[in-house]
Amino acid sequence: MFYRSFTVFMLIFLISCSASKPKNGFDSICYIFEKASTKKLNPEELGRYIATELDTVIEGRPVSQDIKEVYYALFNVNPVERYGLFKESAESALKRRWDCEAMKAQYHEK
Repeated sequence: MFYRSFTVFMLIFLISCSASKPKNGFDSICYIFEKASTKKLNPEELGRYIATELDTVIEGRPVSQDIKEVYYALFNVNPVERYGLFKESAESALKRRWDCEAMKAQYHEK
């Protein structure tokens, strides 16, 4: 329970630091998941692929460090809770609805 509370706090804190950026990193991470979903990778390869892609430039901009930290903080919680927490953080930061079907499918959340 402590890890979940701490993770939610960190997600909200880190997102508030990056919410004013013009191109949001949430969509960048979704784009990475969309690309990953087209590949035939086992879970370990998929994890390495996503980590590598987080360090690349997407649409002319690198994924912000704040968004990377939010993504990696999710590994402190149960995998089935990750998408929901990420979605909640995105919506809180962006002040609008946000969804990523590719990420949702990866974490097997309905």
